[in-house]
Amino acid sequence: MARPETGGLIRWATESDPEGPDSSRITPVRLLGEEPVRITPDWLWTPTPIKGAFEDLNFGKGRTANKARRKVEDLARGLRLSAAPDTVADESAIYELRLAGDGSRYVQGAYAGFKLGRASEHVLISGEPGTVLADKPDTVSIVLGGCNGSNRATISTNPEGRRTSFQLGSHGAEGNADEFITSAGFVRSLSFYEENLARLSAVFAGNVMVHSPESVRYSVVVDVPWRGYWLYMYPELQQGQTSARAYNRWREEVARRSRLLADRTTELLREVLGERFARTEIIYRDELAPLDGILADMGPGRVPGVQVLVDTLRNSGELWNLMLDPEIRSLVKARDKFLDPQIHTVQELCRASYVVAVLRRMLEGAVMSVNDYVEIPIEQSVQPWTEVLVKHGKLGFRGTSFAAYPFSHFVPLEEGEILYHRDPGRIVTVNDRHGISGYDHGEWVDPVDLLPRSYLW
Repeated sequence: MARPETGGLIRWATESDPEGPDSSRITPVRLLGEEPVRITPDWLWTPTPIKGAFEDLNFGKGRTANKARRKVEDLARGLRLSAAPDTVADESAIYELRLAGDGSRYVQGAYAGFKLGRASEHVLISGEPGTVLADKPDTVSIVLGGCNGSNRATISTNPEGRRTSFQLGSHGAEGNADEFITSAGFVRSLSFYEENLARLSAVFAGNVMVHSPESVRYSVVVDVPWRGYWLYMYPELQQGQTSARAYNRWREEVARRSRLLADRTTELLREVLGERFARTEIIYRDELAPLDGILADMGPGRVPGVQVLVDTLRNSGELWNLMLDPEIRSLVKARDKFLDPQIHTVQELCRASYVVAVLRRMLEGAVMSVNDYVEIPIEQSVQPWTEVLVKHGKLGFRGTSFAAYPFSHFVPLEEGEILYHRDPGRIVTVNDRHGISGYDHGEWVDPVDLLPRSYLW
């Protein structure tokens, strides 16, 4: 339960069950009291920001949490939310902890408490909502992103019928295929990861929209990957490690999956928005759509070079043309490193397509993207691209952007892992010896059933 009778909030630690390789269990963690609570080795909840030293961690002057909280206030103020900014921004924080190479731990960042309506969330905001929303815009775009499948939901087999390392696109969209792929696809139902992400993003975005003035118009871009996942099989086709039949089946599976996840996200958004949904523009767009014909014709012995894909996108419009211009790319410094003037892999094209999706909406006005933790590295390149393109002067952006990353109420117990790679599956054992969740210890549950009680608005 999100709010057990004993008080406080509950977050959940998921883990592969030590009793069996194909089973998982889920442990409730209550956030309550005046002392910090370690949710997992990677995440620490505190009722108030920490300063100085705590255990083996150094929090300095507490600026990380204070900055996170200030951005939440800026968001509430800029969108004119129905609650006062200092009440939306909760005093509590969730710190992201990471393990250094020498075995010590350090604080990577902080998610600030976010209270709005019945929701009690924590959110990390990348960028400056105070600047993006300084003029109190009447039109705002929201980009909702996501990933298809998970380690449990993506299945591929070799000629002997065994699972292969292609699962989850583990090569990304590049790398060497080490075995023949006979078949690849998804389990029929959405995975827990996908259901969790759809609800997390839709409820957070929808809640913000519901609590902003009726005069603010919203466009929601549902940006679920499609052709980018087709490209996961690009190296296998290049190396003759799959068949035309397997590739075509994979394309069908990806198309079905992308529609399924997009529809689920939209359905949840409709539930949160109520009557306001009818006044909200919903946009389904895949920025790699210009490659559709080329990708449909691919097969063993018929694989175009990356440069052919680049040239096709460059000719599809001014935004892609600028994104792929070697001279402009060499000016973009993302994550302390200038981009290579040339794109060499299809994976780079996939990453660029997300940036294009955000930039395209900035041509119309202010943009808030709501994403999963997985997308943070890609999102960090949006701002550098914006600065370069503005200086270049060929595009007139009517707005800028920031990104909101609401904290998932379900996180893997395994250190350094993310839910995409550690999906617990749809049947888990409740590990709750203290009875704080309302479920019996050892009871089997579908964790999707926990979601409506976890994400409120």
